[in-house]
Amino acid sequence: MLNIFALERHIVSQMQAHQVPGLALALVEGEEILYARGFGVTSVEDGGVPVTPQTLFRVGSITKPMTGTLIMRLVEMGKLELDALAKKYVPNLAFSDARAVEKITLRMLLSHTAGLPTSHEPFGRRDPTGLRDYIREQMPRYEMIAPPGKVYSYSNPGIRLLGYIAEVVCGKPYTQLMQEYIFDPLEMRYSTFDPTVAMTYALAHSHDLNDDGTLSVQHRFGDNAAGYPSGSVISNVTDLTHFAMMLIQEGRFGNRRIISTESIRQMQTIHGDMMTVSRAGYGLTLSLDHAQGLRLVGHQGAVGTYGSVLTVLPDVKRAVIMTCNRAFGFWDTLYAIGDRVIAEWLGLSTMQPAPAIIHPEKSLWSGYTGQYVGQLRGLVNVSAEDGGLMLEWHGEKTQLEAHRPNVYFAKLGGEIVSIGFVPEATDPTQYIMLNGAPCRRIDYMLPIVKDLDLWQKFTGVYVGVDKLKVTLRDDLLHVYSDEMAAEYACVALSDMAFACKMGLVEFETAADGSVTVLRLQGAYHLKRRV
Repeated sequence: MLNIFALERHIVSQMQAHQVPGLALALVEGEEILYARGFGVTSVEDGGVPVTPQTLFRVGSITKPMTGTLIMRLVEMGKLELDALAKKYVPNLAFSDARAVEKITLRMLLSHTAGLPTSHEPFGRRDPTGLRDYIREQMPRYEMIAPPGKVYSYSNPGIRLLGYIAEVVCGKPYTQLMQEYIFDPLEMRYSTFDPTVAMTYALAHSHDLNDDGTLSVQHRFGDNAAGYPSGSVISNVTDLTHFAMMLIQEGRFGNRRIISTESIRQMQTIHGDMMTVSRAGYGLTLSLDHAQGLRLVGHQGAVGTYGSVLTVLPDVKRAVIMTCNRAFGFWDTLYAIGDRVIAEWLGLSTMQPAPAIIHPEKSLWSGYTGQYVGQLRGLVNVSAEDGGLMLEWHGEKTQLEAHRPNVYFAKLGGEIVSIGFVPEATDPTQYIMLNGAPCRRIDYMLPIVKDLDLWQKFTGVYVGVDKLKVTLRDDLLHVYSDEMAAEYACVALSDMAFACKMGLVEFETAADGSVTVLRLQGAYHLKRRV
């Protein structure tokens, strides 16, 4: 049984420990909100306003399944086809790989299997034509992560393209379509894309961690019309319970049929395999996983310093929704709170069973071995030594155990690490999935020749989604993350690109040659402060 009093005390203590100003939590069963409460304040400045279930937060990528629901509605109306090429609706569509335009379908875009990168641009144009111009001008510049259909690779640009396709076939702006097809039918009365509307309600604010350990409000609110379809909804836990109810009721909300049961089931079927021991995957704009034999359906969102989690258990018709206004350094705790709620609510054990071990197919190991690099996971080395398959990941090395064909696991730091080897017809493995994120084989030898004079130019402080301090010590670049309170040593991949346990770290220069930007994980741009 869920002990609400103990849970609330735990949430408050964890918010204080991690300096989280505000958080909201809602629990759903069937078509009923069983519990909803706010904790803390919207802002640390001017005393703040108490958070309630109606307080608005940026919910980030929880926007994606809403966009996916819009697309599925348009499919049911005959305006779109899931397996049609995206170019059918955008004739002048172009990608950096010219061949991709003849392969990328709407289904690939919905499932993050199109091979497009993550990318995140919080600021940009606010006018309605911003999305159109982004697809025309920026989409062709993105380097492909993998060939279309090859691997699951989380992509904001892919979802943005879907939002633009909806505009094209309907002749209306994406935001208007979302209002008509999603927000209004689901009675999501507070949900909006427009900060000038959100500011007329109670709105929680993003916060930065200052050098002296105090918090301050970010007084610039990210807004970019190009990013609306992938992560820009502003909502509250009350409105999000309505979306969760629709997922629980297989496309129905109240007495309204939003989308068909068949469409919901397609959205909740794995299309992008993350190759993990839990058999996690991605459906059509929905993250899919399992716990204690139960299906977990939903999404998480991160934008600015906001964090949000939507978890639906369709088999038992329950849902947990959380939003907060400072998530970096708090994510593991936020997930743990959700896990605790589910375990206590359903009477489940919090102990995860040990993954099954099978006899490995050693004849495949020669194709597995090598070095791989991924935007999220950094540098990974797989080797065969003394009769075992070994994983080395940024200074930690351990033996891998076979779990099922092409999927292995190891224990690092007390945690289970999953690694999947994406099959190839004849050649050695070109892609692995490390904890659900893709890494690509690299054929050149590392480390490269050190250029300490160049590396010295990279040192300094960079601010954005995190504050990163880059130093040069013992002939290595080190990156210290304020939010993670940890330092990571970097391995050089090229003159301007490095890998660490935070992922890929790349430096960008201005016209005068000065280093002005650090790009993290191929997605986040941090500007140089010092």
